[in-house]
Order: sequence, then structure tokens, then C-alpha cells
Amino acid sequence: MIVNVIINNNKKSANLDKPIDLSLCSKTKNSFKAWYVEEIKANVIKNDDFIGSVEDGGSVNFKELLINPHGNMTHTESVGHISKENVFVNNLLPSFHFTAQLLTIKPEKATSDGGSGVKKGDYFVDLKHIENKINPNVNSLIIKTQQDYTSLHEKTYNNTNWPYLTENAAGYIRDSGILHLLIDQPSVDKEFDDGKLLAHKAFWNYPNIIDSKRTITELIGIPDGVPDGLYLLNLSLSNIENDASPSRPVIYKLY
Repeated sequence: MIVNVIINNNKKSANLDKPIDLSLCSKTKNSFKAWYVEEIKANVIKNDDFIGSVEDGGSVNFKELLINPHGNMTHTESVGHISKENVFVNNLLPSFHFTAQLLTIKPEKATSDGGSGVKKGDYFVDLKHIENKINPNVNSLIIKTQQDYTSLHEKTYNNTNWPYLTENAAGYIRDSGILHLLIDQPSVDKEFDDGKLLAHKAFWNYPNIIDSKRTITELIGIPDGVPDGLYLLNLSLSNIENDASPSRPVIYKLY
């Protein structure tokens, strides 16, 4: 199925039969994880004479899932992730399709301590890495910092000091008109930052305002061979009242 999209008076097309899934599959064993949580757990419901397992003699499979959206799945979050106010991410999106740009950036290794909490040995994405590279006609930015897509499905991020966005980079992304920011790391911020959350706060301009327009999606994976450029993004979220929701971002090449 071919759909046409008008971007700044220019007609673009996308083939909906050729989706590129940016979500990673969360599993109960050998799955990726961060923030020191375990993989998702699937518990069989048992009570009185009911057994929620066909294998164990029940009539149906009936399980409860223990999940942590931030730690063991691709997820989308609202400013409610860092605010005192409840801002539920499932209420934010007026629509689910957006224009997006995929941008590959090789994080820089810091050779000395710098501003925005950058410490020697950190890998970071700074303003100079993205300045004047964001297409003014898109409202979503997908940042790729990792190359080995296959490894992402089982990667443990704990104590890895992953690459992150500096405060200046995140603020620039906001000022460029980006509403939805996606990244292939557990967070736009560094693993240990003493709770400063500089990139989150800069992108949402918090606490100056409670930004109920913008979202951040983390722990995505961009398949090898997918080129940088313009895409149609479908950002689907579970309809759960929470600051973060399991999500399944899917992109389609625009041509």
C-alpha cells in the first residue's frame, strides 16, 4: 500500500508494506535490560481449581506480566518521568504518524572533564555533532549511536556508562522544533549523573514549563543497513496511565 505525504508543499510517498520496526523484543530469558532490572516475568495465574497454563492441564494460557518499561523494553515517556505532576504519556499524542529524520552520530570520547557533566572517558553527543543537521521539515528525530543491531537484543547496559546527549544538544533538538526524540540507548542522559537529568530537562524545558507535547523514546534498535534520511514514523503506545509506556515505533522510507 502506497501513501502520499505532503511535507512543506512537497509530495512524498511511503510503502506501508515495507515497515522498519525500531522496537526490540522483550523476552523472559536472554533479553536486553538496563537500570538493574531483570527481564520481564510471566507468571501463571493459579487459584482454586483454575490453572492458567494449557501445558499444566488448564484450558487456557492466562499469565500476568511483570514489566518495567524503562528497564526492559522499548518505551516512550512523557515529561511526567521527571515532574512532580502526573503527565500520562498515553494521553499526549493527538495522532500517531509523524515526519522523522534518522541521523547516525558517532559519540565522541571525552579526553578530559568538560561542561554539562561530561567526564573524562565518557562517550557523548554534543551540539557540534548535530548542529545544522536536523531537517527543518520534520517533527521527530531518531538518533542512531550503535552499529551492531543483533547485539542489542541481548545487551545488558548495567554499569556500561553508555553514550548520552549533552544538555546543549538536547536543548538544540528542542529548539529545532522536534516533538518526538528517539534514541538507541537506555536514556538520553548518562547512567550516573547524580539525578541531574540534564538532557531530559533541556528537551522538555523543565521545570520552566510542563511540556505535554514532547516525548522521548528509548531503547530502540535501528536495523543494520537502514540509511539516514527522511521517514514516516508510526509511534504506537500501549494505552496505560503511566509516565512511560511500552511502545513500538515503526518507520517507512519516504521517497
